[in-house]
Amino acid sequence: MQENRSSPRKQLNEKIDVLDINSGELLGTLVNISPGGFMLFSNKPVDSNRLFQLRLQMPEADAGETLELGAESLWCKDTTHSRGYWAGFQIIDISEQGIRQVKQLFDNWAK
Repeated sequence: MQENRSSPRKQLNEKIDVLDINSGELLGTLVNISPGGFMLFSNKPVDSNRLFQLRLQMPEADAGETLELGAESLWCKDTTHSRGYWAGFQIIDISEQGIRQVKQLFDNWAK
C-alpha cells in the first residue's frame, strides 16, 4: 500500500481515550498519531467524511490534562482479528497548546 501521509505516525505506548464532545460518548481509543492526523480503534463504525469535536484524555503522566481538537473522519474499516473498527482522521482544528501536546506525545513515544 502506498504511503500518503505527509508526516509519519507513531504507535502509542499508553492508552488514550477519544471522546466525542458533542455526544459525550467514547468514540474509541487512539492507536497512532502524527501532527496532522491519527487512527483510532472503535467498537462501532465511524461515519466517513464527518466532522468531529474530540477530547483526548492524556496519559497518567499528564493526569487530568485533556486535548481538544477538530477532526474529519476520512475512512473506517472492519478489523480482521477482533471485533471493532479502525478509523482514520485528519486534524483540521487545533490550538497552539494542542499542537505542542501532540508534538510532545509524538516525540516521547519510541515506536
